[in-house]
Amino acid sequence: MRLAVAGFAHESNTFHSQPTDMGDFGVDEFRYKEGDSIIPYYAETFHEIAGYIAGAEQFGYEIFPIIAAGATPAGAVTTEAYEYFTGRILDGLKRGPEVDGVLLALHGAMVAEGYPHADAETVRRVRELVGPDIPIAVTHDYHANVPPELVDAADALVIYKTNPHIDQRERGLQAASILVRTVKGEIKPVMALAKPEVLFNIYYHNTSAAPMQSLMQRAIDLEAQEGILACSIAAGYQYADVPYMGPSIVVIADADEELAQREAQRLEQAMWALREQLKPQVPDPQEAVALAMQSDELPVCLLDFGDNIGGGSAGDSTFVLQQLIEQEAEKWVVTIWDPASAEACFAAGVGGSVELQVGAKTDAVHGKTLAISGKVRTLHDGSYEETERRHGGGRFFNQGPTAVVDVGGKGLLVLNSLRSSPNSIHQISCVGIQPHQHKILVAKGAVAPRAAYEPVCARLIEVASGGATAILRGPEDYHLARKTLYEWR
Repeated sequence: MRLAVAGFAHESNTFHSQPTDMGDFGVDEFRYKEGDSIIPYYAETFHEIAGYIAGAEQFGYEIFPIIAAGATPAGAVTTEAYEYFTGRILDGLKRGPEVDGVLLALHGAMVAEGYPHADAETVRRVRELVGPDIPIAVTHDYHANVPPELVDAADALVIYKTNPHIDQRERGLQAASILVRTVKGEIKPVMALAKPEVLFNIYYHNTSAAPMQSLMQRAIDLEAQEGILACSIAAGYQYADVPYMGPSIVVIADADEELAQREAQRLEQAMWALREQLKPQVPDPQEAVALAMQSDELPVCLLDFGDNIGGGSAGDSTFVLQQLIEQEAEKWVVTIWDPASAEACFAAGVGGSVELQVGAKTDAVHGKTLAISGKVRTLHDGSYEETERRHGGGRFFNQGPTAVVDVGGKGLLVLNSLRSSPNSIHQISCVGIQPHQHKILVAKGAVAPRAAYEPVCARLIEVASGGATAILRGPEDYHLARKTLYEWR
């Protein structure tokens, strides 16, 4: 048995001012790989492709690897980039050996120019090419916006069950198991999709806490029921203005469409029953910094929701940094994406004094550029490795040439050259920062940084800051998404 393997992933924020083009793919932890190079790169990671690879030995199939491509979340993918990478997948299937099935690692929230649900379009094209008899299994991120057409085109859709995402490898293995059993004729998967009329705000996406924890446990328990092959809940991705934005429930049953539909509807009703719990009350930057300064539990991590890099924000907002400076906080650490300021620090050298204009250079929604004076403490190439299970399943990271500036003895400003989601504490430890020696650590993320920061921080405080991933965005900002979602936003 031979299974084709391909990955093409992007979380596309339609509120981000900068599109994602060809040059954005292959510069972060999801480095572009093709052919046999995919296997050694992913085999020892916790990514779902690692699960596909592990399945080859466990279930006895041969892998035909095509491509693995991804980019840091940002604006919609350009036509050029989308057509190139989907073209690579299709060319691989056309020109490669015959396969018995296809495993696709797709994010589920990719938006491309002309395709609001680009992952569904990718699966549609693969289905059109391989025909109705070759089964296709797809894995999705927990933040997927799942449209009916994707469920129609695939044989199985398996979605991460954790946020922070630490179960990707297992979900890849689960998808591979379903695909192998389908090829062998042991099962006949049928899928049901339910789309509750609720906006599940990212503030509540933590799968280890209420209200999502109980829902996800129901999905896990359901998978032990006879006749159920998989049960997935996607919380959705609120930063994409697309027709099927919002949560999804996908139940896969073995040749029993009625069973799949019934169980999907039960979970849909359970999610609807929680709607009163889905109205976030979150402090703004001024309030959050004051809370952190008053805290007896140290260090404190401020989760900068509005500049959530993993959700497609710029990484250069200054709302929290400005408050730290104005309130004269001490022993803080903030990371800002600012290639020009990092370059100026490299020019000054370690120990050099610098006068910088920092942050808010992407657009007008990420605060104002701040005048910063300080001394360069360290310089680093920005590469680091994470060997533990952390959000995203990645192991090798690169934030580009990175400088640490001591700002008047009050705090440390980390200036990097490539946007990098704070999924690993090594983002700051690799440049010489010891987290436990500081009082306030700022992570530009929502739930994703928790796996990295909870082990070293006594307290985490969410911040309703501005930016491309602001969590209190109203219905007036949406044009394609269902307005009914906002009754319970």
